Amino acid sequence: MSLTSLTEQFTVTGPSQHPVTFPSWKDAVRRSVLSFEFDCPRPDRFTGTVRERYLHGVSFIDMTSEPHAAYRDHTTISEADTGFYVLTLQLDGRIRIEQDERVAALEPGLFALYDSSRPAALTVGEGYRSTCIRFPKTAIAPHDADRLAELTARPMTCAPGLNDAVWSTILGVNRNLEALGVHGHTTVHSLMTLVGTMLLSELGRHTRPSSPDEHQLERVLGYIDAHLSDADLGPGRIAAAHFLSPRALHALFESTGTTVARYIRRRRVERCRLDLADPALAQLAASSVGARWGFAGPSHFGQVFKRETGLTPAQFRRQALAEPSGAA
Repeated sequence: MSLTSLTEQFTVTGPSQHPVTFPSWKDAVRRSVLSFEFDCPRPDRFTGTVRERYLHGVSFIDMTSEPHAAYRDHTTISEADTGFYVLTLQLDGRIRIEQDERVAALEPGLFALYDSSRPAALTVGEGYRSTCIRFPKTAIAPHDADRLAELTARPMTCAPGLNDAVWSTILGVNRNLEALGVHGHTTVHSLMTLVGTMLLSELGRHTRPSSPDEHQLERVLGYIDAHLSDADLGPGRIAAAHFLSPRALHALFESTGTTVARYIRRRRVERCRLDLADPALAQLAASSVGARWGFAGPSHFGQVFKRETGLTPAQFRRQALAEPSGAA
């Protein structure tokens, strides 16, 4: 993606608020992104903008600022904001992101990922502009999210190909967020699939080659995610589809710390959580949500969902739909 293209898309998408002072800007960042502590060399001259829109668990954030530093350590990180990744694309100016003993120095056209659960330090230069998305780790399949720890604070580029296509999609969704209507849930879910694909592709550039068993496990996990709605999905069918014996399939899962059946159950509950929290599906009975993701019946769905989340499907839906959709 060219810098000109990035700038044009940001101009359409970017912050519409009037610039605010340093105290107000800090509050907006803490609400929209994560809790940070800040240092600023000229707080009395500082101006910046933050525009955040939230849809189905994902925050889209456009930001400008004067030079400053932001950091999160163990005293700043709260349990409430440890389950997220932030993916930030540099549009103008420069930023230095430090996490996990790595440093990403970003200039326009580069992007990076950082994890909300671990300490991080950000140093921002003159003329800073960026677009970020903040998303729950569970928005990407858990087996992928765990691996992304190797990708934090690594500079990545919007080169022609997959990265260009994914960031063009992110910016397009951001630009059209209010107009998505009932298609918002499907759009955001598809977007996060693209983001996950992009990050896994980048991961392959920065880490050692996967072993044959790891490739096989990835294929199996992808098959499970693609067939979660099938009520007959189980170890026998999965093993047969990949020309494995049941014993070999279970051996593959030993490295994940879970079993085949438990993984299927967890992924189904995650998909049900998304549907139950979707206002566009509010008229769909909770039992129907369970059925569409492969649960055998309402009783089984209710028992499994409560065991995994601590709430019945109806209780979870009431809480999720009562929460404000969020806007800044």
